[in-house]
Formats: sequence, structure tokens, C-alpha cells
Amino acid sequence: MRVASVITLALVIIQLADGFQIINRLVTPPQATSAGLKMTEHEETFAAQALFSDHQRRTLIQQVVQSIVAVPVLGCSSSASAAIDVSYLPQVTHKVFMDIRISRRDGTFYVKKPENIEDPTDEPIYAHLVIGLYGNDAPNCVQQFLKYVDVPFDLDSPNPSYSTTRFSTLDTETGLLIGGISGLDVATLAGGNVLQYKGKVIPAKLWLENTKKEEDTTKAVLRHDRKGLLTHRNLDLTPSFGITTRGSSTSLDSSHTVFGKVLEDNDGFLEKVIDIPAMTSDGLVSKTSNEPVNVGGGNAVASSLFTAQRRVFRDAAKTFGDTRLDRLPDGKLLRRIEVTKVGSL
Repeated sequence: MRVASVITLALVIIQLADGFQIINRLVTPPQATSAGLKMTEHEETFAAQALFSDHQRRTLIQQVVQSIVAVPVLGCSSSASAAIDVSYLPQVTHKVFMDIRISRRDGTFYVKKPENIEDPTDEPIYAHLVIGLYGNDAPNCVQQFLKYVDVPFDLDSPNPSYSTTRFSTLDTETGLLIGGISGLDVATLAGGNVLQYKGKVIPAKLWLENTKKEEDTTKAVLRHDRKGLLTHRNLDLTPSFGITTRGSSTSLDSSHTVFGKVLEDNDGFLEKVIDIPAMTSDGLVSKTSNEPVNVGGGNAVASSLFTAQRRVFRDAAKTFGDTRLDRLPDGKLLRRIEVTKVGSL
């Protein structure tokens, strides 16, 4: 046990050193404007907004450290979860809907004549989700999420909206269905990170919650302990979000923030999506389950530690705008899953 503790401590120290290098890159002041991006009259303050305030820096450090050290603690002890007040249910402050469609195997959605349907089971699937948001428990995440819900349509100057979301990945390690706005990418401007969408430059801001707020003993920490939870990766500069498809994905607690849940899924979308084949580096996965995939070899605790470490540095690379990870096939769904309409209720 002592040897294992020493090894774990050594890993944590190494990861912390790497983590602080990541933080230094995130908080480095802008130096020069990159070529190819032109700022509009409303975007002249974006470089200044990209700088972190002292509070944001402290919060980011806490998030990175938690991402590194939390998983071995969760894997070795159940006393922490036992102390959570499970009787507390977050209050839903906002409701939104999403209309979603799943393509055929060939990626099409068009209506076929009955005589041209070769396989009745290979037809587009349509679903309607009603989502509740926890505005009191995760106010910053909810505020940022709502910015992309009721977006006026503008053909000449379109703005990013969740109505163009595509769910492209079902993470085989956690069962997290990940969706993002098509065409919205992280770019570098004046030495800082911004979002770029159809020629527009948009401020990039982390959805970090205020960790300095007064403690409320009546509220529990929101955990990824059920299916249908809405969550956001803490180090993600884009408005991407995930939906849990397993009964428990608590390994996400250290790196993601829960800010809502699916209230209505009458079409069984979450049950159907886990049956869609996904491409991984090891081959095809026909269906995910409530059991985590054992990666890295060894026992379940070692696998969880390996998974968390890999996720921290993969997420950090995405935060820097490194698009090379997008070409990796890990969990890429083999059907198109798109949001066609979104709005507030």
C-alpha cells in the first residue's frame, strides 16, 4: 500500500508540473496579431477580454489540479460520495427544447418512396428533447449555454447557434455523447484564444463557476451519477456540451460541470444513440454500456487514473486550438446526428 501511495504521489507531482506549464500558456498576455483574422468594430476588445482576471486564474488552477488528483481518490474511497446529500435535487430554472435527427447508414435524410425502402430498420430517426437547466447551481454555464439558444436567423451575417449542432462523438470510456456547433473553431488572435465562425471573431471564455461563493450545506455537489445529464468540459473554450448516456459517469466529475438534465425524451433518443456504431482506434464498438472501458491495462483504479490523465492533456490540447486530435477516430459515430431546431420554452 505504501509503495502504491508513493507511486501515485510521484505521478501527481509530475502531472502538476505539466499542469502549471499549461496554465502559463493560458495566461500569457497577447503579443501580436495573427494574420488572416480581421477584427470588426465590435471586436476590438476581444484581446483584452481573453486575458484572465486574478479570480479566473485561481479558479483555473483549481480545476486543473482537481482533474489530475480526483480520480485516484474517487477510485479508492467511497466515503466522499456517502457524505453527499442525495435528497437535494437541483431546481430547474430554464427549459429549452432540441429537435434532433439521426441519419441512415449512408448519411442521408431524404424521404424515400415505400417501394424504394430496402431495409425498414435503416430509416432516419427523429427525436424531441426537453432540457432543464440548473441556473441556481451552475449560473455561469447556464448563462453561456443560453447565448446560443435563441439566436436570430441572419442569412447575410449568421451567428453560431445550437440549431446547427452535430453530435459526432460518443466517448467509449465515459459514455458521454458530445455535441458542438458546426463551423465554430478555436483560433489565435493577438496571442490569445478566440472563437472563429464564418469569418467572425468571437470572444473565447471558459465556463468556470465561481468557487468562492458561500457554502450552502443544503446543496450537494452536482455529480455525473445518472443518464441524461447536460455537462460542459471545464477547459473547453467552445460552447460544446455533452449528455451522459450511462447510469454513472462519475469519472467526469473532476473535469466537467453538470448544468442541466434531459426532462423529456419520449422518442427514446438516448437509448437509440448508444446502439449506433462508433469508430475507435481499436475497431468498431456496436454499443456502449454502464460499465467503463478498461484502458491502459491493470485494475479498475489504474484504468481510471490512466483515463483521467489522458483526458486532461487531450483537453488541454483542444483548449490551445490543436486540431490534430479531431482526426483521431476515438468514439466517432458512424451516423450523422444533427440538431435541426432549438429554442426556449
